[in-house]
Amino acid sequence: MKTKRRGSRQAEGSLPTGANLLPVLQVLSLMCLAISGLHILRGGNQLSNAAACYILGVTCLVGVFWVARSHAVTGRGRATCSVVVLLLLIGPELLGNFSFTVPILIVATALLVIDVGMYTSLAGNGLTSIVLLALGLTLGQGPVESLSIAVSSMVLMSVGTTLGLVLSRYDAALAQIRRKTALEKEFMLAQERARAAHELHDGLGHRLTQIGMSLEFAGRVRETDPDAAWDEVAVAERTSRDAMNEMRTWVRALSPARSENDRGGVDLEAIAASFRGTDVDVRVREELRPHVLTDAAELLVYRTVQEGLTNALRHSRARVVEILATRTGDEVLVSVTNEIPAAQDRKIPKAPVGDPDGASAGFGINGLSERAVDLGGTVTAGRNGNSFRLTLTLPLREAASTGQDVS
Repeated sequence: MKTKRRGSRQAEGSLPTGANLLPVLQVLSLMCLAISGLHILRGGNQLSNAAACYILGVTCLVGVFWVARSHAVTGRGRATCSVVVLLLLIGPELLGNFSFTVPILIVATALLVIDVGMYTSLAGNGLTSIVLLALGLTLGQGPVESLSIAVSSMVLMSVGTTLGLVLSRYDAALAQIRRKTALEKEFMLAQERARAAHELHDGLGHRLTQIGMSLEFAGRVRETDPDAAWDEVAVAERTSRDAMNEMRTWVRALSPARSENDRGGVDLEAIAASFRGTDVDVRVREELRPHVLTDAAELLVYRTVQEGLTNALRHSRARVVEILATRTGDEVLVSVTNEIPAAQDRKIPKAPVGDPDGASAGFGINGLSERAVDLGGTVTAGRNGNSFRLTLTLPLREAASTGQDVS
């Protein structure tokens, strides 16, 4: 089966959020407000110096309240900080260089929308404009100049309101996407658990039935034919060991080891080590440097290894499995390959999985294909001579973390 799509979506875990963008805007706007105060110092007179000190003091206070807002644990605390900041900015709007006070007014209004809502923010915008108009007239500014400042501030705060709405809705949409993704992952895990339960029921149920029949027969003939009874007990003992070994193998196949030091990444060597003591030999060839894949790519590699091991045990009855993780050109390649025993050779079609003449793609491979498509990659599964191979291919630009070299 082969599926591919160019122009893929960026992994949702790496999408920027309003929480990432706002601190940058806050710092830049504070710098602009400080520049406004320093610009007034060029006047050189006592009044200019006082106004400059006032604006610089407000800059420090706004910074303090914004830091307090970022550490507030309740919505009321954040809202209080945002309201106080907007009130503090009334003075600099009247005294400072209007060009340099514009950014902080927009950012403060956007934060007000995020913290108290659109309608309360609009009311605050109107009230602030009225206060600016009244103070301008009181301080001796002409009606035209005072009205111009009030109207300009209203327009700019409307821009801030729009910015706040956009950031709020963007974060809400992103949170919904993350919840949906989490639910989809839980659904896939539930499907995998159900499939594993079915396989364990079929395999272990048969062995347990065989154990019960052997012990029952041994109980019936223990007086008349002790040797036959002990033979059946030995059969039951071997069967119980086989059942335990099969169950242990399935559990390890369904839960490949993950490195505690990784960001949730797959520890391929630990996977191989976890199968020691079973009759499955897992061989690993890993040519990727650690900590180089994105979270989405690591999760997909984990699921690919899990699916490959599960299919190797369930369909091929394989006893040797090879896992390869490497870079080929501009792509990252992960494959799980197992030899096909002679007893299973006729049961596995020659055509690739998903082709009309091949085996149908099950839920697991379909799920892997969909995830690979989201990262611009492919998933293929099918015979390779006397082996069966599941292969994941991802473009390097999507799979590698920023600034990392995978090999």
